[in-house]
Amino acid sequence: MINKSGLLFIEPSAKTSGSPVIDRVTKKMTAAFRLATRGPGYRGFHVCSCGATSSNCNYFLPGGETTNSLCVHYLAYHRDEVPPEQVERVMRLGAGEANPTAKELQRPEPARPKRFR
Repeated sequence: MINKSGLLFIEPSAKTSGSPVIDRVTKKMTAAFRLATRGPGYRGFHVCSCGATSSNCNYFLPGGETTNSLCVHYLAYHRDEVPPEQVERVMRLGAGEANPTAKELQRPEPARPKRFR
């Protein structure tokens, strides 16, 4: 499912990249997210299918787009599931480029046997 009114509000499958995709798109999202302002909090948070956890609020990017704290993670680890029009919107962000930190990437949790879940 994709919420098209916001940027990168997606629900990817458990399939993730073995290593993060750090390219111009990811770097543009990282730079914009660092300038974002935090919106009001909600009662919960979102857990990505791979185990990465969001904060409990949305964020407002400098150009007015709304996104979430997993925006960099989705581009880095779930790029195959990000629709092209969402990638195009990221490329139009005017905040420059920055290399993401480990915290911004939120590396997926390694798969664990079901008995430990």
